[in-house]
Amino acid sequence: MENKGTKESSLTIDAVKITDVSKKYKNNLVIKNLNLTISAQARIGIVGPNGSGKTTLCEMIAQLRQPTSGTITLKENLKIGMQLQEAKYPRGTTAWDLVNYYLRTYRINKSVAEIQKLLYFLDAENLISKPINNLSGGQQQKNNILLALIVDPDLLILDELATGLDLEVRERIYRLLEQEIFTKKDLAVVIVSHNMTEIEKFCQELIFMLNGEIIGTYNVKEIIKKYQSVEKFVKEKFKAYKIGMYDKEVVAQKLQVITTEKWAKSWEKHLRKTKNTNPENKNQNLKDKKNEQ
Repeated sequence: MENKGTKESSLTIDAVKITDVSKKYKNNLVIKNLNLTISAQARIGIVGPNGSGKTTLCEMIAQLRQPTSGTITLKENLKIGMQLQEAKYPRGTTAWDLVNYYLRTYRINKSVAEIQKLLYFLDAENLISKPINNLSGGQQQKNNILLALIVDPDLLILDELATGLDLEVRERIYRLLEQEIFTKKDLAVVIVSHNMTEIEKFCQELIFMLNGEIIGTYNVKEIIKKYQSVEKFVKEKFKAYKIGMYDKEVVAQKLQVITTEKWAKSWEKHLRKTKNTNPENKNQNLKDKKNEQ
């Protein structure tokens, strides 16, 4: 099901409600009149080209940035854990300093064994006491994930989770999320990622963003059923973006129609028609029908 950026997503309001939110940096409008609701048990993946506003949206949800206009309403006492792509701390600050600060601030009672389990899965036992600014990008990423999880969040936001991590550590973190974190009742998860395996593994809903707007909201299972994988689906969306499908002026010129609210559907219909008249695609369609029978 497609939703325009000026309409609410199909997700049930509970944890977060975003209403007519825009964000501007100087003269650059990076989020445009965006509406979205996030339920207490949502599993949302956000994809889109670089610069489409994904990280800015997450930072506003986490209250790290304020919208230029519109409102973001959070559930009362909502605890948010956000793994930041980039984070700067005072010189000499260690992850252990920050863990202690988080535990005191959120008044969280975590045992040593629970903290050790997180450190093990993150392969961060030897990093906890080292100054964060002295660590490599991948090592800092481990600390960023640790800080997002240590607060026992009600809403977990992961922004490019796998960046800088080697395969073994990545798989260990995936196991941690599946076995320990995502089993929590009433945990909402928002994942921004270029890794479509993460979207398939952890998400139920997929949001495609472009130029600060939500172009569509989709069900992940339905995507896989129709396209075999989320990666194929997203590649098609990126291709459509590159050839101008989401540019109203390009659509109007191509179809020789006046731009209306139906411009995207008109363009999709045009693309389907073109695809069906291609001999190679015709043969593939016949094969698909034969296999279905």
